[in-house]
Amino acid sequence: MTSTSWFGQGLAAILLLAGGAILWRAGELEQRVAAAERDLVTLRYDSAAATAAEAPSRLAALLPGESRTVADAATLEATAAYWTGDYNTVASNPQAKLLGANAAYRTLRREGGTWQAVVGRLDQVVKSYAEILREDPNNTEAAFNYEYAVRLRAVIAARRQPVASLDMMKANLSIHGFAGAPPEASDMKKFKMIVPMRPDERLEAEKAGKGTTKVRKG
Repeated sequence: MTSTSWFGQGLAAILLLAGGAILWRAGELEQRVAAAERDLVTLRYDSAAATAAEAPSRLAALLPGESRTVADAATLEATAAYWTGDYNTVASNPQAKLLGANAAYRTLRREGGTWQAVVGRLDQVVKSYAEILREDPNNTEAAFNYEYAVRLRAVIAARRQPVASLDMMKANLSIHGFAGAPPEASDMKKFKMIVPMRPDERLEAEKAGKGTTKVRKG
């Protein structure tokens, strides 16, 4: 076997090893993103943020399309930070514009203030949602939040009263909404569970209220 053949085989082996290493590191990145998504939907925000924040491998970045996975990891990190109330981390991600606008709204609600100050900050929030809608007119979440912020601004400006602070995180708000609880001043001891009747039981219940046909005598 000539030296050229040995060189060609060696070069092929090196390329295969390099490709395998890149694919392996890319797989690790995608596994971390999947783990962060799982932690996020199960409300383990700290774990999701830590997993998504791990720096991607330089080898993984060499593959085409991996930039999308890296962007997804950054978005997951910002989402987890949003639901823990870390709005500074959300603001540092320029790609998460909707989360940034939501974080700005949550920040002003958490801090409260004079009605003039709150109206001024709501103006900026409304502009942020409007910019998102200009880029994506079909973004229903941004459209809803835009309408809500506009109406809230009008109400506050009309009342001209200070706005009290409201910390959504302390109010048990999660990605799935507010935690459920029994209504205030309700007596749970009077709670009754209604179990559906079986078909034969329903038939017997219908017959229970019916009397037999009276036979006329004579």
